[in-house]
Amino acid sequence: MSTTSKTAAPRSPAGRSRAAPQKLPRGGRHPLTQAAVAASQRERMLRAIVKVVADKGYTATTVADVIGVAGVSRRTFYEQFASIEACFLAAYDDGLQELLAAIREAMRGAPKGDWRERSRLGIAAYLDALAAGPPGAAWTYTVEVLGAGRKALARRAAVMAQWTAQWRALQEMRRATEAEVPDVEDACLLALVGGIEELVRECLRRRGVRHLPGLVHVATDLSVRVLGGAQPGG
Repeated sequence: MSTTSKTAAPRSPAGRSRAAPQKLPRGGRHPLTQAAVAASQRERMLRAIVKVVADKGYTATTVADVIGVAGVSRRTFYEQFASIEACFLAAYDDGLQELLAAIREAMRGAPKGDWRERSRLGIAAYLDALAAGPPGAAWTYTVEVLGAGRKALARRAAVMAQWTAQWRALQEMRRATEAEVPDVEDACLLALVGGIEELVRECLRRRGVRHLPGLVHVATDLSVRVLGGAQPGG
């Protein structure tokens, strides 16, 4: 993975800066409640596993790696997660739901009568959020998840289904304003989602995370062709 994937400052899905969780003071009293302390520790561990997995690979990542980066004890880790797999799945769930939220937010203010522009805005929001995520997030969510076991693949399949449903909803919205809208099978919409994700993986492998937003034009063109019912080579 290009080292550029580790330098982007953490940001929220909507593009607003989001500060990384701070390490809590050791010993003595502090004003945070027990729940707040646990939430801060959890967030740090989720960020840590994303980074470590991107750096070392999922199969080589250990609890010692995660707690070392997160700055928590082994006991704290096991109070919240039963295993590395459980921690990874929690990080993946949180990260992908943030990406989906970024897409929904972008679509909320998009012109309903322009399906091409809505396609572009949704794709741009996804790419921007992925590029601005925590260090290693883009690589972990799109590459390492493929080798993280059956449960991770099931989680990924559920996310892919959500993206497919969003494209289906856009196609149905288009039907309300246009005549003779071509019927596009869900399998083709799933292929669209997978195709965009493959563009992301290739960009990460060859150029690095900061170049992801530059994929918006080719990915939008792909979406317009699929939603427009274009045949391969058409």
